[in-house]
Amino acid sequence: MVDTLPSAPRSGRGWALIFLVILLLAGLPLAVWLDLRSLSERSLSLQASDINSLITSVRTYYATNIVSRVLATPGHSEVVHNYEDIPGAIPIPATLSLELGRVIGEQQSNIVYRFMSDYPFKDRAPHPLDTFERQALESLRADPNQTLSDVSVSGFDGRIRLISPVIMGAACVSCHNTHPDSPKRDWKVGDVRGIQEVIISASMALRPISSRGEQTVVNGGCESAAKAMS
Repeated sequence: MVDTLPSAPRSGRGWALIFLVILLLAGLPLAVWLDLRSLSERSLSLQASDINSLITSVRTYYATNIVSRVLATPGHSEVVHNYEDIPGAIPIPATLSLELGRVIGEQQSNIVYRFMSDYPFKDRAPHPLDTFERQALESLRADPNQTLSDVSVSGFDGRIRLISPVIMGAACVSCHNTHPDSPKRDWKVGDVRGIQEVIISASMALRPISSRGEQTVVNGGCESAAKAMS
């Protein structure tokens, strides 16, 4: 007579193995989504940081090497926010940033650039600040050596907001402390005048993540910047 009793434990182990495989397969989409989310958040953060650095570098160079030279040679040109209304005038660094950000935004629909201060010139409308921006401005005035960010994810769509301080340089202080439309006349070098914010939105759904892919938005932003300066 053949004894078939030992087959029951083997059958039980088989069902347990099948259940384990099904469980792993069911969790695979979640693991992939979490991995894509992590990679996409890092990619968005890198892009926002690079664009923020690009605009800051352009504005600093412009203020140091162009505006300061014009101001040091009076009578040849003017540095004003309404430069388009004055023949031969050039924009102040803040106006340059605003226009550069607008050009980048027009070329890259998923990028928003904001340059804001709670001390706008008299003929400019106040900048509306949301809770995150107000808190960031307060925090940066207490400690300007930081960059603040906020990442939000909904399904396969992600968005990052990166805020850094707009710090007054020597040329900025000279202009703002003497300009008739300036609402504040006691600026010092190193003061935080306001904030600049880079907002990038992107879909994470099956988005290629590679060293080349991560630079797509940044390269587009640089190309837009070059067009604005040409």
